[in-house]
Amino acid sequence: MNRLIHLKLGLFTLLVGLLSATTWADDVGITKARLVQQAPTRYVLEADVSQALLWAVKAPIFPNRFQVSELEFITQSGAIVVQATATTRGEPLSPRDEILLPWMRNGVSLTVQWLDGSIYQGLFMRTLEGIRVPVRLIMPSHPSLTEIAIEHFRTGGEHLAFKWLHLLFAFSMVLLWPSRQVFLNLLYVAFGHGLALILADVGLPGADLLLADLLGTLLIFLMAIGAIGASASQHYHPLFVIFGLLHGLAYAQELAPLELPRDLKLPALFMFTLAIDAGHAVAVGMGLFLLKALSWLPQVRTLAAYAVGSLSVAILITLFQAHVVVGQTDLLNFDRIRIATRFALPVSQNAQVGGQRPQGARQLTNAVMNYLSVEPYEVRQEILIQARAAVQFLGVLDRGMGSIPVESLEPVKAGILDIVQRANSMAIDGQPATPVSARADFVTLGPAGVMVRPEPVTESLDHGIIGITLVYETPALADAITIEWQLFSPTVTQIEAATIDPFGGTTTILSPDTNALQWKNRLSGYQVPVIAEIAVEKPRLPIVSILLFLAVVGCAGISWRHHKRLVLQPILASVLALGLVLYPFARFSLDLPWVLPRVPSTERTAVILDDLLTNIYRAFGVRNESRVYDRLATTVIGDQLSQIYLQNRRAMEFEDRGGARANVDDVNILAVDDIKRQTQEEFVADATWSVSGSVNHFGHTHYRQNRYHALITFVKDQNHWKLKDLELIDERRVF
Repeated sequence: MNRLIHLKLGLFTLLVGLLSATTWADDVGITKARLVQQAPTRYVLEADVSQALLWAVKAPIFPNRFQVSELEFITQSGAIVVQATATTRGEPLSPRDEILLPWMRNGVSLTVQWLDGSIYQGLFMRTLEGIRVPVRLIMPSHPSLTEIAIEHFRTGGEHLAFKWLHLLFAFSMVLLWPSRQVFLNLLYVAFGHGLALILADVGLPGADLLLADLLGTLLIFLMAIGAIGASASQHYHPLFVIFGLLHGLAYAQELAPLELPRDLKLPALFMFTLAIDAGHAVAVGMGLFLLKALSWLPQVRTLAAYAVGSLSVAILITLFQAHVVVGQTDLLNFDRIRIATRFALPVSQNAQVGGQRPQGARQLTNAVMNYLSVEPYEVRQEILIQARAAVQFLGVLDRGMGSIPVESLEPVKAGILDIVQRANSMAIDGQPATPVSARADFVTLGPAGVMVRPEPVTESLDHGIIGITLVYETPALADAITIEWQLFSPTVTQIEAATIDPFGGTTTILSPDTNALQWKNRLSGYQVPVIAEIAVEKPRLPIVSILLFLAVVGCAGISWRHHKRLVLQPILASVLALGLVLYPFARFSLDLPWVLPRVPSTERTAVILDDLLTNIYRAFGVRNESRVYDRLATTVIGDQLSQIYLQNRRAMEFEDRGGARANVDDVNILAVDDIKRQTQEEFVADATWSVSGSVNHFGHTHYRQNRYHALITFVKDQNHWKLKDLELIDERRVF
């Protein structure tokens, strides 16, 4: 019971903290932008910017194989759209690229539509250089096994040249042992790499790659000393295995943060170590050839050993100075991105005129102001009406009137709500729409936007304001909306109408002659994220490799028991090598109910928690109570599900802001530590994550990001993961 109470209070605190109306920032400097791929090598980046902020938007910086046009300023229905076009004759944008936006804004909410119709969204915050947009975060990327193999084999080949360490390692072997023994020693290193493959698969953590290379440098020095004294020893063999083991585990550690499917990480590790082993073999061959060619020189091995030993000391000193002392342990650069550093910005800004992006209501600039918010699963029309205009619409003679008494507030609200609904027809996707919720409130305006007046007071006709909210449900995101506005009077001849959608916004003016407000989804094919059950992955086991290993162990055990020397050592070694080669590739999904499931890895746990938390927040993206409950039930388990629903339902409502709902835009798992097993199918993880959200309310887009630290309990329930408990430890507001 206590655990369920923790879950209820924990989730309630999360949503209240994220969505509390009194703590939403009015403007945290987030600009909405769109990147559309128009052709394989042509991209258009555009942003909706107010005239007052045109100075803050500069030309985007694409990778230096691109040519970027000067900024264009386009007026569309009263809004200023800043647009730039990027083209290239080379490779299109790839996950390895990055776009830099040198904008004087705190961040950008970017929507991307690729040529295949897929749409991605992301929130990117400003750094010292500008707003960096890694393309891999906004591009569908499904690398094939061949692409992964080539990429990481290339990475291994590049690492061979790091400080010339691996080449000297192979050459020092040539100085100490004859050719046949040298290649045998390389097999010990390769065996260490293979052992690392198995240990990484079972979740053994690795050290930094720098540590393995430091050990390799020490081995070079020891082998150089041995070559000078001509004292070859078999005691190096365990060191070679340890070197290969640490080197392989270190690369597995480097792979952990990469966004690679689990089934591709072992092949990536295998190809990296294969490149290292192949490089060692080539270096040994070249070293043997070189020594044979210089065999006519006296003491050539001794001289070479002194040179190699001196170089190893120099490399060791360099590693300490350049990496150990300064704490720079990252030896690999997986994001090899070249960003253009210079770009010709526009020399003229003559086109910076026209309308403006919706700015949200801080003061009533027209007697009637209309705001249309288009969101997944709903369309919301919010209207601000001056109190004098409202009573005139009601047919009340306002001459000589200065205020509305408290006892008349409710009749005025009910009357104006009825008139607005009758004079305001809406069609969504070609069909007449009826609101599922309609309300009218007297409101106040200020720096934080529109606030519902908490207590009724006598309202001034000239300064009082009525806020009307009409909510229409939609199956997903609407594609087209038309509003026929008929409510005009001799004193209200035009109204300001603004539209806000997930991709931007526009403002226009309606009059009796042009009274149609039309909106069209500018990104066709947009799919609203769905809530799906999170399947428990069946373990993919290296069955073939396990059978081969068992055969080798069996033969070795029989030989040891009968005190016989193995006569088939080369064959068994080949079988062992074949098992290691097949280990990352020949894997099959098996359901073994009698086997205790392994504790999920840190990587897998992060994915599970990200999906669970995202589902919980998305569950409240609709207003229909039965749909919310059903969506929540796919993720949360326990007898208190109904209480959790009710608590979080209240947290999602902005009652003091007229019922506008928040949208959770992004859930990002920052760290997962200390994963423990509670029962056979129940686990607890110490997790830290951030949640970014936004809400559109009377023309304002408010943004908020919080960071949380909690103990999360998740369980297996009929082959699906579900959240059972959440014990909040810490909550911090980021912005």
